[in-house]
Amino acid sequence: MKTKLYHPDAFSNRRFLISLSVFVAGIILAAFASSGSSHAAGRSPRIKSAAGVPRSPTATRGLPAGGQNFWVQTNGPQGGDGIALATNSSGHVFVGTQGGGVFRSTDNAETWTAVNNGLTDTNVRALAINSTGHIFGGTWSSGVFRSTDNGDSWTPVNNGLDSPSVRSLAINSGGDVFAGTFYGGVYRSTDNGENWTLLNTGQAGPYVPALAINASGHVFAATWDIKFCTGIFRSTDNGDSWIEINNGLTNLGILSFAINENGDVFAGGDVDGLCGNGRVFRSTNNGDSWQLVQNGLNTGNGINGLLATSGGALFAGSYGDGVFRSTDNGDNWTQVNTGLTEDRVITFTVNPDGDIFAGTYVGGGVFRSSDNGDTWIEKNNGLVATDVRAIASKFDGTVFAGTYGIGAFRSSDSGQRWEQINNGLFAHFVRSLAIGPNGHIFAGADFVDGLGGVFRSTDNGDSWTDVSQGVIEFDVRALAINSNGYIFAGTYVGGTIGGVWRSTDDGESWTHVNNGENCGLIWSLAINSQDHIFAGTSGCGDGVYRSTDNGDNWELANNGLTSTDVAGLAVSPNGHIFAATYTFMGKGGGIFRSTDNGDSWTEHDTGLTTLDVNTVVPNSRGDMFAGTAAGAFRSTNDGNNWSDISGGLVPVSGNVWALAIGSGNYAFAGTAGGGVFRSVQSTIPVRVVPSPRARPTPAPRP
Repeated sequence: MKTKLYHPDAFSNRRFLISLSVFVAGIILAAFASSGSSHAAGRSPRIKSAAGVPRSPTATRGLPAGGQNFWVQTNGPQGGDGIALATNSSGHVFVGTQGGGVFRSTDNAETWTAVNNGLTDTNVRALAINSTGHIFGGTWSSGVFRSTDNGDSWTPVNNGLDSPSVRSLAINSGGDVFAGTFYGGVYRSTDNGENWTLLNTGQAGPYVPALAINASGHVFAATWDIKFCTGIFRSTDNGDSWIEINNGLTNLGILSFAINENGDVFAGGDVDGLCGNGRVFRSTNNGDSWQLVQNGLNTGNGINGLLATSGGALFAGSYGDGVFRSTDNGDNWTQVNTGLTEDRVITFTVNPDGDIFAGTYVGGGVFRSSDNGDTWIEKNNGLVATDVRAIASKFDGTVFAGTYGIGAFRSSDSGQRWEQINNGLFAHFVRSLAIGPNGHIFAGADFVDGLGGVFRSTDNGDSWTDVSQGVIEFDVRALAINSNGYIFAGTYVGGTIGGVWRSTDDGESWTHVNNGENCGLIWSLAINSQDHIFAGTSGCGDGVYRSTDNGDNWELANNGLTSTDVAGLAVSPNGHIFAATYTFMGKGGGIFRSTDNGDSWTEHDTGLTTLDVNTVVPNSRGDMFAGTAAGAFRSTNDGNNWSDISGGLVPVSGNVWALAIGSGNYAFAGTAGGGVFRSVQSTIPVRVVPSPRARPTPAPRP
C-alpha cells in the first residue's frame, strides 16, 4: 500500500499502523502504550552438577544483578521528532520530542542533552517558558509538567486538569498559563500550574492544536473538529468568555498561530478539503476579519508552524514542503529550504540573537538558520529520539538500524558511533532488515511518497540498490532468508496481490508465492532449521501460515492461536516457534509457543505486564526476549515465565519495536523515540573460574 504521510499525529496510534486505516486530518486517538512497568533484576541460574545437586556458587558475569539496569542507551541514531521548541531569555533552546522527552542545548543547538528527570511521559507535544524561566511541558497522556530549574527536574502539575492530552501552551504577561487539549477544550492556571480551571470556549471544537496571546492579553484558540470545523475563538477577558472570529476564513481547520510586533495575527491552515481551503490567513484588526495571504506559498500541505521575528520576517513550516518566508507581512512568500534535508516542518523558535530553529517530524530533528532562513544546518548532536523499527547485527559486531523516517544507520562499535547509510536507499521508512549468508544486507520499507520495497547492499551498507522496483510495490514489513540464501519478503496489502514474494538470486528477481495464502497482510516471517517458513498476518484473522516447500504452497497453522494479529515470529534453538501478538479492542494479545512445528499453539504470558507484543527473539542459548508496547521482557525457561528487563530504557515502559542479539550475545533494542539501546552485559552469563592457587612447597625436614 502506498502511503502519504501528512500530519504530525500520523504515527501516534500503533493500531493505525497495523490496519493502515485512512485517517482524517492525521488526528489519531492513542499514542504508544505507556502503562507502567517495574524492573526485575536478572538472576544467574543455579548451576547443577551431573547428579542434579547444586554446585557451590560460582562467580558469573553477563547478567545485571541487584537492581542494575539491563539496558544502556547508545549514542544514536541521532535525530527525532522535534514537535515543540522554546527558548529562554538566556538563549537556551529546548525541544520536546515524541518518545525521547525533552532535550536542552546551552550552546545554540551545537549539542543536546536529555533532561527528563521526573518526566514520566516522554511524548512532549508543547513547551512554554514564563518570564521567571519556569518551563511547562504538555504531554500526550500525562498532562502538564513544570521545571523550575531550567529542565534539570520536572514535576507533574495537573490538579483540576481533567484532559491529560495537552497539545498547546501559552503564557500571558501576568504569568497565567493556558493549555489547549485534545478533545478537552482550554484550561487556565493562575498559580503557575498548581491548579487548573476548564474555560468556557463557547462552541469551540474540543481539540485545540494552537494558542496565542497578544500584547493586550487577548487569547486566540485554534480549534479543530472534522465534524464541525469550528475555526478560531478569541477571549478578551483572560479566557472567561469566548467568541467565534471566523470572518474571512476559508479554512476552519487551523493548526498554528503567530503574532508580529504590530499585533497582526497569522493563522496556518490544515490541508485543503478537510475544513476548507487556504494555507495562511492574516488579521490586522485583532481577528475581527481575516484575509488569505499565500502568494508564492506553493504547498497543499498543512501549515503546522508559524513564526514572526522581531526583524519583521514571517516563517511558515509546511508538512511536506519545508519552510516558506515572507518579508512583506505575508503578502508574498518564498520557499527557503537550502540545507533542509527534512521537509516536514512543524514548529519554530528564535533566540535573542535572531537564530531561528525549526523542528521537523519523522526523525529529522532540529535545524538552525543564522541568516534569516537563507540556509539551514542540521543540529542533532546528542539528540537521540529516533523511531527505530528494525535491527540487524553481523557476527563481526556491526549493527544496523532501520528508522521510520530517516533511513538506515550503521554502528561498528556497539553503538558508540552511528553513521547514516542512505546512499541509494531512497525509501526512508524502514520496517525490516535481514542479512544473507553472503553478508549482503536487505532492507524492507513502507511505500511513503511513492518510495518503498526491497533494497540490497553488497558493501556493508555503503550503497544500496532497489531490487524490487516495478515488481513489489507494497509495504515490505518482513524479511527472512533461508539456509540457501533464498529471500522472502512479506508485503502488507489486502487480498491476493499481497502476501509473500521469493527471490532465489540474491534479490535480482522475485516470484509471488501465495498459493494457499488468503491473507496478503504479512507482518512477520520466520524460518526454522528445516527451512520451513512461517508467515504472521495482521488484520485478517488468519494468524500464521506455514510452508514446507520453500513457499510454493501455504497452509494455516493456527490451532490454539487465539490472537491472530501476529507482529513477530521467532524460532528458538530447540526448534520451538514463538509468536508475538497484539490485543484488539482490549482483548487477546500476548505470546504463543508451538512445540510441534506450528501444528498447535499455547499461550505463555506469565510475568508479562502488557499483551501488546511487537517482537520476540532468542539468544544462542535459547533465552527468549520480547519487545512490547511497554518495555522489554526475558524468559530463561522456554517462555513459561517472563521477567521485566526494562530498566534503563527511556522511558522504562517505552515502546520496544525491534530486538536483535548481536556479537557476544549482547542484546540491542530499537525503540519508539529513544533510538537504540544495548544490554549492559552479555545476555549469557560467563562463568569466571578462579585461578588455582599454587601449593606451597613443603620445607625439607632436617
